[in-house]
Amino acid sequence: MQVVESANDVVHNTKIVEIYDAYINIISPFILQLESLDGEFPVEILNEIRAIFTHISRCSLAKTTAIYEDNIIKAERHVKRAILDCHKYVCVAYDEHYKRFDRLYKNVDLSVVDNGDFLVDLCKKRKTAVQLLQKAKRLELCGENDRTIYGSYADAYNAYSDVYNLIEESYDKLERAKRRASRKDIIAAIGFIFGAIGVVGTIFTIVSFFA
Repeated sequence: MQVVESANDVVHNTKIVEIYDAYINIISPFILQLESLDGEFPVEILNEIRAIFTHISRCSLAKTTAIYEDNIIKAERHVKRAILDCHKYVCVAYDEHYKRFDRLYKNVDLSVVDNGDFLVDLCKKRKTAVQLLQKAKRLELCGENDRTIYGSYADAYNAYSDVYNLIEESYDKLERAKRRASRKDIIAAIGFIFGAIGVVGTIFTIVSFFA
């Protein structure tokens, strides 16, 4: 028997709709990002989602208004926690993407990309992202209020997104720089080989002269 007061039904239903909306339009896109970057679904986020829908299920079975409201509040808390974890994990995934990029182009002269603007911009964006993530972690560690913590992690996520997008949008130019570096290595290797042949030939000539 449903005993939830009709005057509260609209409010409660609106909150449940907001929870579903947050799942579909915020949490799910984050999960897709993580799966495309890492191929994984972090168990911490999965646990939060499980908790969200456990409380939503309890709402539908609630026999009193108090139980109904209590489970909506708990579901909302898990939504916030899931979104916070999404920001954290995507920041880490973006950072790993940057590190893979750094290893891949370690021996490439990136100063030739966009007349050096790419490298300068990348370094600035990366520094900003790292600083913002460190700030968010400090605020969370110090027990700052939820709104401030969520805002700080969102700022860090946006900064890491800028780093990721800059790299992704520049791959054609980066590959040209990489091919240019490869040609230089080949030319240098050929020069070394011919140089070595020349030295051997000189030594052979000297030995033959004194023979």
